[in-house]
Amino acid sequence: MFSFFNRKTTAQLSPALPYLDSALYPLNWQQHSFESAPEFLQHLINHLSFEQPDIPTPHIERYTASSVVNYQKQFSQLLLQQPLYQEWINFTVFGRYVQRSFSAFYQQTEDVFNAEMPEILKYELMRHTQRLPKGQVLFVGGKLPLSVRREKLLITTLNPFKAIIDALSVSSRATSPYVINLITANSDKVKAFAVKHNKRTSEGLRNEVMILDFNHLTLVKEETHKNNAQSERSYLIRHYLIG
Repeated sequence: MFSFFNRKTTAQLSPALPYLDSALYPLNWQQHSFESAPEFLQHLINHLSFEQPDIPTPHIERYTASSVVNYQKQFSQLLLQQPLYQEWINFTVFGRYVQRSFSAFYQQTEDVFNAEMPEILKYELMRHTQRLPKGQVLFVGGKLPLSVRREKLLITTLNPFKAIIDALSVSSRATSPYVINLITANSDKVKAFAVKHNKRTSEGLRNEVMILDFNHLTLVKEETHKNNAQSERSYLIRHYLIG
């Protein structure tokens, strides 16, 4: 508590994360090659289906609601094979303990006794952040919380399948589109923390990146996709720049 109320600002820059997308893309996936994260996401959405065909068609690629979870695990393993991703998640040991505590307390907003704890832990966690590289793309499934710009806090993922799963799970109305957000860093001043995971970590937390400070978050483009003319549901991709 003492250090929290007597903290001092410092001009020292956080270390910079390596540009992961430069090593990950072009991406070879299911006999296809993709030049960028947005191109890969669009391919996944165009081939996403909720209906199993009556007759299997091996030459037609489909991602079903049940298979997306397995593909999420495959993509997570692909990330773990990247040396640059290992640099992302192995930057700090102590910071991981702070991050876990922050995540736990941040979700307990109804607990008045712990009301100040998230802010204290976030300040401590900021000491272990790194700067996102310019051009790096992250994903968020579902509509962005209204509090993002006020709190300067955004939970993202490097795994597009995780974003798809989140989008499918949070969309409530049967006619509303599934929303997936593409967050691209357009400066090197965005502070983030890549969550390290192990065998006991749930799939939902793997490849998670917490953005903890930024100056702006700007919506620059929206794209609507409908991959099935018979379906009432569509997919809305929102492109944001963060810096």
